Amino acid sequence: MISEQAIDWEAIRCFVAVARRGSLSEAAEDLALSIPTLSRRIDQLEVQLGLRLMHRGPRGARLTEAGQAILQVAEPGARQLSQIARRARALQEGPNLPAVRISATESVIADVLAPRLAGLRALDPSISIDLEVSNDIANLNAGRTDMAIRMVRPVAETLMARRLPMIRLGLFASQSYLQGRDPDRLVLSDEHLIWLDRHYGEIAENVWLKGQGLEASIRFSSSSVRALLNAAVESVGIAPLPVHAARKAGLIEVAHRPMPERQPWLVFHRDTKANARLQLVRDWIVACFKHEIAAS
Repeated sequence: MISEQAIDWEAIRCFVAVARRGSLSEAAEDLALSIPTLSRRIDQLEVQLGLRLMHRGPRGARLTEAGQAILQVAEPGARQLSQIARRARALQEGPNLPAVRISATESVIADVLAPRLAGLRALDPSISIDLEVSNDIANLNAGRTDMAIRMVRPVAETLMARRLPMIRLGLFASQSYLQGRDPDRLVLSDEHLIWLDRHYGEIAENVWLKGQGLEASIRFSSSSVRALLNAAVESVGIAPLPVHAARKAGLIEVAHRPMPERQPWLVFHRDTKANARLQLVRDWIVACFKHEIAAS
């Protein structure tokens, strides 16, 4: 007979994470654990329960019938345990904790994070958030920022990086700019392009532009993605924009040429890996990206 006291609830949490993600590697990344550690905890849980919960292979993790049945009761339990831990931590730490500072680009803060702050407050009302518009990784190493969202994975050994959902880019224009023209038949060299300025250097969009021989078609440039978005909405020209933001603004994708995708990373200092309060915020950021990208 299985004793309730014998159940390893940390292993339950690991099982739920793998079941949600369908992948040991992705679940290990979410939990900031190594894959061998995560796999060992799943093994131990299967031994404790006397059940085979999942099939694990190179293509991911697939729940058995027993695993699906256990997940139905384990998932709510895992959420309740998290709420107990957060409430206890809030009582221990008191109300005077400093705000968690998140550094990201203007568009990520405005379009992905800020609209979903109420969701974070529902998870833990004691957390205060400071959203900082910046591309500088130095603030993170200096301890002035708790975590950052960057389009380049850092190489510093003091930093850790968690992969976020890929951002697809496209070329977008307004209906009034198109004036009834077929958006798939535009000759881009004859159009007005609005683009990120050279402040960003050899980023993927600028490399793509150069490779297409379209630099002479730029009529307006800015270091602000939101400025490009607003200019496109006002029919100034065609802009390279994240698909999720452009579609939300009612813009139309044109001249469907493959553009480079952008891989965002959630970056944080290695010393904060085990901080449960910051881990909650990191999980919320991942959820924000998943919901925003999925909506596009």
